[in-house]
Amino acid sequence: MSMRYCIKDYRTSIDPHLLRTFFSHTQISITDYNWIFSDLTAYASKGRQELEDSIFRQVNFTLTGQELEELLKHEEVVVVFGVMVAVKENLNIKDIERLPVIEYNKHYWEEDYMSPIKNAVMEVGFFDGELIIVTTDNQNIVDTLKRNIFNFPNLISLKEYMES
Repeated sequence: MSMRYCIKDYRTSIDPHLLRTFFSHTQISITDYNWIFSDLTAYASKGRQELEDSIFRQVNFTLTGQELEELLKHEEVVVVFGVMVAVKENLNIKDIERLPVIEYNKHYWEEDYMSPIKNAVMEVGFFDGELIIVTTDNQNIVDTLKRNIFNFPNLISLKEYMES
């Protein structure tokens, strides 16, 4: 069964205005995985200039870890809603039977939720710029998050969040 954690009020606990800040705070290596983005509402900019042609303006897409790392060097990305899934294999978005959805999906908030992406190492759900939900059964990722808890003072289990 997957472990699910919430980072609530992340706007104030980490500087979420940059997706790269999420990675720097979690210490999760971007290049160790390929990334699937789905149900995405995000904004990308360079300095004060919004990038209308950024891939982050698409709803669903995939990137290799190297592609994502390179993009985040040049683009400031804010994810308002959406799901980001880490996988080891290289996948074509057209070959994925069902993509994860966070917005208007009651099942996403259930404790027994499982990513529809087979072999997902980690799934990160962004909800309204206020909450991040991390779903994983990879103990190394859980240990990494816990080791970096000082970056996430509001890291709690999904169960604790739902009970509050």
